[in-house]
Amino acid sequence: MKKVFITGGSGFVGQSLIPLLVEKGYLVSALARSQSAIDKVEKLGAVAIEGDVNNTEAITKGVKNAETVFHLAGYVDFFASEKELYDLHVKGTDLVLRESQKAGVTNFVYLGAASVIMNGRPIKNADEGFISDHLIDGYSKTKLAAEKLVLEANASSFRTISIRPPLIWGKGDPNLPEIMEAIRKGQMQFIGDGLHKIVTGNVKNVCEALLLAEQRGTGGEFYFITDGEQVVFKDFIRKYLATQGVAVPDKFVSIGTAKFIAGVMEFFWKIFRLKGHPPLYRAMINILGIEFITSDAKARKDLGYKSFVTVEQGLAVMRSPEI
Repeated sequence: MKKVFITGGSGFVGQSLIPLLVEKGYLVSALARSQSAIDKVEKLGAVAIEGDVNNTEAITKGVKNAETVFHLAGYVDFFASEKELYDLHVKGTDLVLRESQKAGVTNFVYLGAASVIMNGRPIKNADEGFISDHLIDGYSKTKLAAEKLVLEANASSFRTISIRPPLIWGKGDPNLPEIMEAIRKGQMQFIGDGLHKIVTGNVKNVCEALLLAEQRGTGGEFYFITDGEQVVFKDFIRKYLATQGVAVPDKFVSIGTAKFIAGVMEFFWKIFRLKGHPPLYRAMINILGIEFITSDAKARKDLGYKSFVTVEQGLAVMRSPEI
């Protein structure tokens, strides 16, 4: 039975990946930094390793005798301090890589992010050859730096691969409560007309892609993956929230106005060191208000990746409390 170690096992993707691996016959251990996280991963069938990605003792214990490491741990926050994100994404990844190499791990699969090419301009059909000349937020900068470490560590005895999904969604999405609260408070507005197109990554598809990367991925390579469909942003968000019985109001703010408001809000948040996030900031406009389409042709060709779940099937799962 193949042993694998997962960081970020109690996160959104991890909670879907663990049962998939268990079902496939893998022996899974997962990093968990709190008692609630320990309870989650154990309930899913994994052996919990208490600690975080900057805890050498925990990582050493987790990678021992593991053939594959799935490094999922990350903090999806586009307004967090770059130092905080650097410590988690870059320093944490460096530690997991080094301990994996020492332990004789042979496969290292990293959960990257498609946002590492977002540059504030519309992006259409970008493939793995597309390189952004300007990254706006600390999350994308540090995810790209961490991915670089992963791919540069590739060797004949240590195969490293990165998967770059776009917006990850699906059952158990931790962002939904926050979005629903924003709607309740009247803070939800579409940036621009909401008619721009994006690609998405259902959590089921992301997990299947991670598994395919472990089985078939070429070392030192990264792969974009998507649900295989381009969706109109406004339509997708409305359908997504409708699965929770929430209607999205017809409120819009122009991109120009949004950028001005975001700049002012960021200024005050930094000057007065306010806690939390401003209702609007520049990276949010980049993520929610601009066309973003990547091509996953390389993953489909090299990994045999396919859309295991269509957008409509994913929405149906969201509507079904039994699933």
